Amino acid sequence: MPEYTLSKSTYIRGLQCYKSLYLNKFRPYLRDKLSEEQLAKFARGHVVGKIAQQLFPGGIALSRPGKPTAEKTSHLISEGFPVIYEACFISDDVIVALDILVKHEDGYNAYEVKSSLALSNVYYNDACLQYHVINASGLKPEKFFLVHRNAEIELSESEDLHQMFIFTDVTTECEANELMVQDGISQMLEVLKRDKSPDIFPGKHCMHPYPCDFRGVCWKKISKAEQEVLLEK
Repeated sequence: MPEYTLSKSTYIRGLQCYKSLYLNKFRPYLRDKLSEEQLAKFARGHVVGKIAQQLFPGGIALSRPGKPTAEKTSHLISEGFPVIYEACFISDDVIVALDILVKHEDGYNAYEVKSSLALSNVYYNDACLQYHVINASGLKPEKFFLVHRNAEIELSESEDLHQMFIFTDVTTECEANELMVQDGISQMLEVLKRDKSPDIFPGKHCMHPYPCDFRGVCWKKISKAEQEVLLEK
């Protein structure tokens, strides 16, 4: 039996479109090929995440997310390990891997790192989900921070590391959205129990907040003229 059904990426996908969520789970081979731009974005995010780890040096980096890693995370927390990179948590049939977990005097603070120069609603939704899963797994973060690049400072080894990033405390938002997250998880799990994908017609939601990678399937019978009209609505 699977250890979990949803992850951070699939939860965000589900917020955008239930059909995309379903196809991603049961028809992943139908996904459009990733563009060079998307691949470069993923690589950039990995690099920025590694650099951000230096903000809290001396941590232990955990392996690929899964039940063994979640158990290792729990063990390290019980021992009061000071810094954990890619700490893994599973709860409510959802798995998350937090970029940086840091022990402070009153407990643990959570830090999720983004390579972008500004914060979007997607990142807040990401943080709220992680806060919910971490909290439900038995560890209530004292603070949850979104960390993103400072547009005024170049990402370089010659620059002050702490000046390269901006920290935003989103704990209050995470606490306020606990019920919303729980409801969202429940609805997505119900969608994934269906015998077929939801009947959702293409529209603007296919492009926001991200261009969906199942457009090749959903839009193939729609003319370019019709597509333009749908995107304008």
